[in-house]
Amino acid sequence: MGRQLFQDGPFIDPQVANGANLTSTSIEDWWAGITFTPIFANDAKAGKVYRVLAGGTLSTGVGAQTMTITPQWGPAGTTLGVSVAQNIPASLTTIAWYMEFTLVFRIIGAAGANSTCIGTGFWAYQGVLATAGSGTIIPFGGTSASVDATINGNVTIRKTLTVAGTGIVQYAFIHSLN
Repeated sequence: MGRQLFQDGPFIDPQVANGANLTSTSIEDWWAGITFTPIFANDAKAGKVYRVLAGGTLSTGVGAQTMTITPQWGPAGTTLGVSVAQNIPASLTTIAWYMEFTLVFRIIGAAGANSTCIGTGFWAYQGVLATAGSGTIIPFGGTSASVDATINGNVTIRKTLTVAGTGIVQYAFIHSLN
């Protein structure tokens, strides 16, 4: 008989209002991972799969620019792989974006950074209105990391936009797939 898997939904509800306007050209968190995408102490098991989903809007500044996406495991801020710096069109106004990230725990060890996980995801946006082919998907992740699964952790997705614009998260949540 095949393995039965049951989806157990989000740990907590996503925010009910838009997040802050993110305007920095330095790396910054899309949302507070500890608040909206936590993984509680000892919840992860070898083979456990978590999915993070998020969406929002982006307006970009004038001029050539790039976006880099960096997934992290907190609270230590352990990087799970950085995307390439992807060109983003200038002067976009309130375009929709969507993000998905899947995290898999491979090994669960004793306290300390003795567990390993790996994840990959993508950030996609619609691009310039009425301009075919201007939307982009930015894949990110793919780096195995040693983490401490015996303490409260979280998945935080970070962005770096090289020209000031406005990024807004409208929702972000996490759920396990098994």
